[in-house]
Amino acid sequence: MSNKQAIAIKLEVHPQENQQHENSPAQMARREMLSRMLNAYLRESGQHAPWAWEGSVHLPGITLAIQLPATGQMIYGTLLHRSAAGHHVYGNQLYASAIEHLSPADWRPLSFEQVTALLLEEIAAAQSLPAGEADELVLAEIAAVPSQPARKGDKLTSRSPSSPAAALIDQQKTALEQMVYNSLSHMTSYLAHAIETGPPRALSFRYAEQTLLCGHPFHPTPKSLEGFSAPDSRAYSPEYGVGFDLSCFAAAPELVAEDWLGGADSEGSAPWVPAEMTEAAHRMLVEERRHYKLLPCHPWQADYLRGLDDVQRLMRQGLLIDLGRTGPRVYPTSSVRTVWNPREDCFYKLSLHIRITNFIRENTEEQLLRTLDASRIIAAVKDRWESASFQILLEQGYRTLQAPGVDSATRAQLMAGFSMIVREAPDGCNSAGKSADGCSLDEEAPDGYSSTGESPGGYSSSGQVPDDWRSSGDAPYVVASLMEVLPGEAEPLLFRAVRESLRERFGQEADEGKMDWLAWFRQYVEVSMVPILRGYATYGISLEAHVQNAMLRLSDGMPDACYVRDLEGISVDRSLAEEQGWVGSLVQRDSPVLYDEEEARHRLKYYFFVNHLSHVVQRLAYYTSQSEQPFWRIVRETLTELREQSEATDRLRSVADDLLHSPTLPAKANLLSRFHQRGETPLYVDIPNPIRIG
Repeated sequence: MSNKQAIAIKLEVHPQENQQHENSPAQMARREMLSRMLNAYLRESGQHAPWAWEGSVHLPGITLAIQLPATGQMIYGTLLHRSAAGHHVYGNQLYASAIEHLSPADWRPLSFEQVTALLLEEIAAAQSLPAGEADELVLAEIAAVPSQPARKGDKLTSRSPSSPAAALIDQQKTALEQMVYNSLSHMTSYLAHAIETGPPRALSFRYAEQTLLCGHPFHPTPKSLEGFSAPDSRAYSPEYGVGFDLSCFAAAPELVAEDWLGGADSEGSAPWVPAEMTEAAHRMLVEERRHYKLLPCHPWQADYLRGLDDVQRLMRQGLLIDLGRTGPRVYPTSSVRTVWNPREDCFYKLSLHIRITNFIRENTEEQLLRTLDASRIIAAVKDRWESASFQILLEQGYRTLQAPGVDSATRAQLMAGFSMIVREAPDGCNSAGKSADGCSLDEEAPDGYSSTGESPGGYSSSGQVPDDWRSSGDAPYVVASLMEVLPGEAEPLLFRAVRESLRERFGQEADEGKMDWLAWFRQYVEVSMVPILRGYATYGISLEAHVQNAMLRLSDGMPDACYVRDLEGISVDRSLAEEQGWVGSLVQRDSPVLYDEEEARHRLKYYFFVNHLSHVVQRLAYYTSQSEQPFWRIVRETLTELREQSEATDRLRSVADDLLHSPTLPAKANLLSRFHQRGETPLYVDIPNPIRIG
């Protein structure tokens, strides 16, 4: 059944549905959340082909059948798109019945709340099954928390109803339910704000960073946020299009821990130190303290830190000085805590003591070490690995507070709380975000996308488009946002970006309808997959190039360059690091960035091929009314070409063969990991390898 046929049948079966009501922010958020929960559940329960089988149902248009075996239920509905990697698209109405009731007369229509309850009951019930039965019910991965941290392929064992874990399971179910509705609430607000303000006339780097409204397509709580109040969220969440002034502390040099690619840094030679902070320190610090080092801080985090007893003690001792909100104006990016400073042309990865999806978002000591070790290794090969069409953004260094005379827990708390990492910015960010004098025109607009005199849509009352919204052929866009369909749109943001890029080159006569999307995708693979694989095969470096860590630059509508950021998540094959002479020179033998080859390859497969590439394939296929198969065939052909090149190394052939022939690829089990509160040590499941369908 084609997508168009399924849609036609769906509308015939449910003509009473109110389309205007369905497009309210609340309904849009429910649809987006439901899609994420269903896709995560199907992936993690091993139901990779949830099609209604012939003769199993008797209602026209019902093409979806989801099993809930632990609770004896079925969910039926309409499947608008079948995805090889599980990015399915669903119709608006779902039904439930007992497994043995195949007649639609026994079905009941489901609301979002009812589907959520069914899925959570199913997961919780599976924990109480006797060991072994969960496997028979296609729920091998749904189980209780093991005692050891998980790495690749952790399998969990079920608990009996009498197990002491039963109470824990109930607590976990309640906690996940709360986070589902937390995420729903935030997503609804973000969508409502997007509708109220409207899109800008032209895309920009900043707009793309602040338009990730719905988030991870396989996460049950993609927009959950614990720690921000409603006013906090309005002031600091990127989805509201905000900018804000940084806060700053000045610390006695002996309290500062820092590490930089170029060695120890100083205030006088650190280009990332904003002039506003330096000037504020000069005004506010007495002469004998003007040698203190500056610690940029998120304003919410500064408020949190001021409430800590040990911070108050250091301030009373004069070892730590609160300079308040010094500026400059910065703009939160899609990760919330990483902010863009257009004036200094860099990013600050700041600490925030709030939980965003799975984690408290602070830079721990281990993460700081991982980040700089990764950056040193990347810096050593950067010139050989990079090209005009592929670049990796270095983390240039970190700075934090290291308090003397405190216990280890307090030391860790303060080090994580004050930590900040400086990241270089890709070329082109500022060309879409600065005025002629180099200052962002939006610096005085803390709320939304408008400056003084601008309409809510982002343009001035005179009709002039502010520079903050002017498109630039050099501006890269975060891939995660390009995958999202914004309110009022019928296609992902990527398609608009391609149109604008075409018009920059060819003017209004540019015809996007003639775009060869298979050729477009082949070029995308060339600027992303090919260099990522070559780097892994040559240097053993596995980049965490998921869609939120990747940025795409377009030229004439085509993929022109891929940028990868956030080095804290990369993994380096220990054996190749030793061969290159990095161990003992660039990094210590026990560096947390070093992994065995199997684990490094496992992470490469998930982050790029499953998280990243499968998402791009699904978006292109569904929104150009094509099958996913031709796109995966391009991946397969490119891998085959790579392995057959005369200069291909044995290692490159090995990883290409693995990707071509392995029956499965690893996928992060976000639903189960969230249920078991395994954010730091997530679980994984195996999914059918979509590359094999090509």
